Amino acid sequence: MPRQHHFIDVDGCRIHVVDEGTGPAVLLCHGFPEYWRSWRKQIPILVGAGYRVLAFDMRGHGQSDAPGSVEDYSVAHTVGDVIATMDALAIERAVIVGHDAGTTTAYHAALMRPDRIRGVFGLSVPYIPRGEMSLIRALRGAVPPAFYMIYFQEPGIAEADLEADPREALRRLFFANSGAYEGAPIMMMAAPGGGLVETLPAPAGAMEFMSDQELDAYAEQYGRTGFRGGLNGYRVFERNWEITAPWRGARLPVPAAYIGGNADTVLGFPGFRAAAEQMGDATFVDGAGHWIQAERPDLVNEALLRFLATCPV
Repeated sequence: MPRQHHFIDVDGCRIHVVDEGTGPAVLLCHGFPEYWRSWRKQIPILVGAGYRVLAFDMRGHGQSDAPGSVEDYSVAHTVGDVIATMDALAIERAVIVGHDAGTTTAYHAALMRPDRIRGVFGLSVPYIPRGEMSLIRALRGAVPPAFYMIYFQEPGIAEADLEADPREALRRLFFANSGAYEGAPIMMMAAPGGGLVETLPAPAGAMEFMSDQELDAYAEQYGRTGFRGGLNGYRVFERNWEITAPWRGARLPVPAAYIGGNADTVLGFPGFRAAAEQMGDATFVDGAGHWIQAERPDLVNEALLRFLATCPV
């Protein structure tokens, strides 16, 4: 099936999804600050291997709507977007893939709707069962207030910082969190009394894993939408913790696998590497950072296809 662009109405929120190929369905959920083209190096490989690929613009990103209320970005809403899209396109079951913030949706889709999800594949962020407190409460007692996840909490501050020059903000975020930066992994902190972007290193030239043309496309998207939708995903940590009370300590009920870069800051968070190792087929890639599907698409595609072959149709 040639590439199609669908716009699915989910309780008044329009969700954009790219649909290509035929065969068992694979759902792709990007992270922040990205949009559906995060998967540009996976889509043709998956289609060529006989899969139907649906790459989402998660709510608040790309061509999907960006609701005004922070609570509209909860995991209940994003999992609802996935299930409603499957219903609209007559997809009974699928494997779901998530990167970065998209893993929250992917893992909870598997937890909440194992009747619809055949397997889950995570990139960068492993599955961590719900604990005694929300991530944001745990962070507030463990890291400085300048830590990026805390810096992102107050509406308007990070938006102004990132939107002053979207292309430069994206360029620095991508480079600083990639394996191409010799100082990786880094712990992103806002400047005292200042912003985050100014503290991030800038590449000397074009980035090997992201062409200037691709960066321009990202900048065009975020120049149009702003960053608030993506940032709101960080502002629902407490709400997500409340919503997921029934799944406290739950294991993933479907087959799972993981791939991450050893230069990714995420794997340095306490307990995250051990959690990744418990996700069945776990792969750790030397020299790769946070954007592993762009930095090492060969290894990501190999691991993903290997996992898909094990998932019952």
